[in-house]
Amino acid sequence: MSHNGYLQTSAGEVFFEWHGAETGVPLVCVHGGPGFTSYYLEPLTDLSHDVPVILYDQAGCGRSRRGGARKVFSIDGFISELEDLRRGLAIEKMSLLGHSFGGLIIGEYALRHPERVKSLIFACVSIDIPRWVADGERLVGQLPLMQRMVLREGARTGATNSPHYLSALSAYYKKHVYGCDDIPESIRRAEAEADAQTYQTVWGSNELVVNGIVREYSLSPRLPELRAPTMFMCGRLDEATPEAHTYFASRVPGATARILERSAHHPLFTERDESLRVVSEFLKAIPEEARASR
Repeated sequence: MSHNGYLQTSAGEVFFEWHGAETGVPLVCVHGGPGFTSYYLEPLTDLSHDVPVILYDQAGCGRSRRGGARKVFSIDGFISELEDLRRGLAIEKMSLLGHSFGGLIIGEYALRHPERVKSLIFACVSIDIPRWVADGERLVGQLPLMQRMVLREGARTGATNSPHYLSALSAYYKKHVYGCDDIPESIRRAEAEADAQTYQTVWGSNELVVNGIVREYSLSPRLPELRAPTMFMCGRLDEATPEAHTYFASRVPGATARILERSAHHPLFTERDESLRVVSEFLKAIPEEARASR
């Protein structure tokens, strides 16, 4: 059973999809970008025979473009948007999965609304931007000499649109973002319908040059405050590195870290079955508790 629709939020109109049962604690999946879309999270709907799964396109991108441009670009705006979605769908409590920038959203949400969160899954997340930038520089250092020289010079001068720079950036994306030669259609679609204004305003020029409003953001000091059962997961070659995720998990009481050995930033495609198994097993291992219906 599935249905979809639109809701008004403080950030603008939002499109959502509900897959599975109408009762129980749903898994609400928060896409990254910022300004990407939920198309690339669609493999998670395979879990809807066990748990309700909700996807949504954040305001201003994807199917939410119908409502016009995004209205609020602050971190608070993304948190309020998720809370407005919860209220609009009459959800009492939810499990949250945040991918990439979505991890920042679910982490902040859980700190502000702990009573609404049953569990947290941080997937390939960007929740400590200074560390992300440092990890990116380390990964660039492993590229061939000419590629790393071009990427470093572009970052230094701000010339990130030249053919040489874009070619080197493409090599980095292929290895540490996509993790495969053929980009899946749903990722291509997510990119095609992403909102450039949101990405550039909140994040920056590209995955390596973070000069938007989150450039100094870090959730790391507050991770010990999280109380819901928590899992971190990422790919072995992920730009959101295994070392970072292992560290994040060590900061959260009782948290676990899972590494997908053949993946980069999108293990839902490069290791779809294993990724879904990891998520499913984590959710099933959470002790039962009173579950409110919609």
